[in-house]
Parts: sequence; C-alpha cells; structure tokens
Amino acid sequence: AGFASNTRHEVRYQHIKGFKEHWNDEVKGRLAAMEAGYSTRMGAAVRHAAHYLEHQQADKKLLLILTDGEPSDIDVDDPQLLTQDARQAVKELDQKGIYSYCVSLDPRADEYVRDIFGKRVTVVDNVQRLPERMTQVFVTLTG
Repeated sequence: AGFASNTRHEVRYQHIKGFKEHWNDEVKGRLAAMEAGYSTRMGAAVRHAAHYLEHQQADKKLLLILTDGEPSDIDVDDPQLLTQDARQAVKELDQKGIYSYCVSLDPRADEYVRDIFGKRVTVVDNVQRLPERMTQVFVTLTG
C-alpha cells in the first residue's frame, strides 16, 4: 500500500496488493502508477497498516516502509512532533508483535530515521541502487 497526507484530517491510503492477491500485471501496474505527492504523516499510516496486519494469520508479520522523506504535514509546524508520533507508532507495532523495517530514499534520512526505527533501517542514497539494496534488505530480514 502507499500513503500520503494533507493534514491530519486527510490521510490517503492507496491499495497496491492485497494479502491474497498474486503478484501479477494488474498489481505491477498499480505499483508502477504510484506517484509522490502531498505530505508524509507516517505515524497515521503505520497505525492504519497495523490494523490490517493485526487481522492476518501469520507466524511473523512485517511492515516494510519505503519512504522518500521525513514525516511532515502542512498543518504541523514542528517536524519533531511527527517524528515522535511515527516513533510511537513503531513502538505500538512492536507491542503487537509486528516487526517494522524502513528503507529510506532520502539522502538526509540519517538526521531522523534512526530516531523512529532504531537500527531497523536502510538508507539508499541513489534510487538506481534500490533493487540491489532491496536484495540486501531481504537477506537481512530473512537471515
């Protein structure tokens, strides 16, 4: 799924692939059609995803977050508030037994991403390296 926000009253959650859907051309098309836009109210999106993951029957649950930027929104002046909210949402995942991991495409991510995810993060400084780095992430998460 993808998400974008336009104040706390409008957090958009975009369906890309359901748990029971196969990885097919339709799903690939939805993924390819994604575009960056609006703001990044990450805490709200993490909680929304947790709601879906909680109801899945699985031995292990993972929320893999691929982001292009720092938590932000047009109705919040202090970016630390949204970073703290995202950190709290990740703690809530941990309490529910849902593992989280972040892949950030923001070259400035070191300034804030570890505050949210601790050591469970990979920063990709060049989007061209994303496929290679995702392979490394997969090995890390399954090893």
